[in-house]
Amino acid sequence: MALDPRVASLLGADEATRSRFLEAAIARRAYDLRDPEPCDLSLVPRVVSRADATTIADVATRVVTASLAWALDTHAAGRAVPGYPLDWVRGAIATLPAELVGDVRLDFLVSGGRLRLLEAGWVNLSAFDYAPQAALALCDAVPGLTQHFHVERPVSAMRRRLTERGVRRLAILVKEEHTVYAANDFALIGEALAPIETLIVAEPDFHLLAAAGRGLRVGDVPVDAVYLRSLDGPQAFVGRHAAGNRATLGLLLASDVLLHDHPLMLLAEDKDLGFLVPRDPALAAVVPRSTRPADVDPADASCWVLKLRDRHSGTGVFLDEQAMLAHWNDPAAVLQERIVPDPFPLATVHGHRGDAVADLAVHVSYRYDVATRSMRTAEVAGYFSRFSLTSGIVNLCAGGGIVPVLSERPAEES
Repeated sequence: MALDPRVASLLGADEATRSRFLEAAIARRAYDLRDPEPCDLSLVPRVVSRADATTIADVATRVVTASLAWALDTHAAGRAVPGYPLDWVRGAIATLPAELVGDVRLDFLVSGGRLRLLEAGWVNLSAFDYAPQAALALCDAVPGLTQHFHVERPVSAMRRRLTERGVRRLAILVKEEHTVYAANDFALIGEALAPIETLIVAEPDFHLLAAAGRGLRVGDVPVDAVYLRSLDGPQAFVGRHAAGNRATLGLLLASDVLLHDHPLMLLAEDKDLGFLVPRDPALAAVVPRSTRPADVDPADASCWVLKLRDRHSGTGVFLDEQAMLAHWNDPAAVLQERIVPDPFPLATVHGHRGDAVADLAVHVSYRYDVATRSMRTAEVAGYFSRFSLTSGIVNLCAGGGIVPVLSERPAEES
């Protein structure tokens, strides 16, 4: 995935191009001046070629298929996931729907030109639609790009999945406190899902959720489906929202309402990815090795990255050896093989230039049959890329920026 020569000139983009891109990004809500520290954007996009897309689709489908089957079999067997703080969710699920539907984001690094999987997000995906707006804004600013490339929006596949299931009204459950970017995301998703009606329900209003027979309503309004954007990990189930969120989860699981992103898949957000290769040995080249700190000499910490298995948003990822050693004895810690990423050259709207660490996240929209353990639909629905010039942690809430991602058009369209 070397820098595509058709976009290389953007490394030296002039001020006029930078200004056009920034204006377009603001108009598309990928850059928000209401944020005291707006997210930086790369003028240089990552390009997914047709050949790349074929490779990515194969790897991603394998990971998603193996993850879904593992989570379902773990639940069916009543088998605990030792040391994983979110394992309690498994026990909270008495029955499962006939089909699991959702969108998973697989976070990869590219190393030596190869994909290496870092983790997966199955519930509450941030930047779901505002991140692709950066790529659309770049195409607005440099119209010639559309001759060769297009932008894939995961929300388009989400709309297809909901339409296939006959959904007419969707409730999006969101946190009480969220950034302006998250608010942009909810608004963009609602606009893109039309004519499906969307209701934004924040945590203080979760008490409005109630059973309607085997279905669900928000106040007096019945809903066909729920999109979980709030029940996303340990922080959702501690503090003042803990009791309300657990009650809400119980209500959802007791209903027949379609859950776009089922809570069972929180099991597969475990940063210990050791369950994947036994399920699909072909993933051995993709999934990094993992182990427990107790099995490694602390003197060898530099060969590993320490992760807390249930954390989100980069808060539980430690690259510095001293920080790793401080968490060495945490029961939720896992060591993951340290991956050396290929450098990504960029120039940003904030005036930064250089070789960055940049990931490649892949959205997969899926429908999976629970009884037969078979995939009905698995399509790569879009991409997300983040960069950091200062560390290996690229999460936006940790100071990372967005790399626009462009997909090469099919040969007949170029």
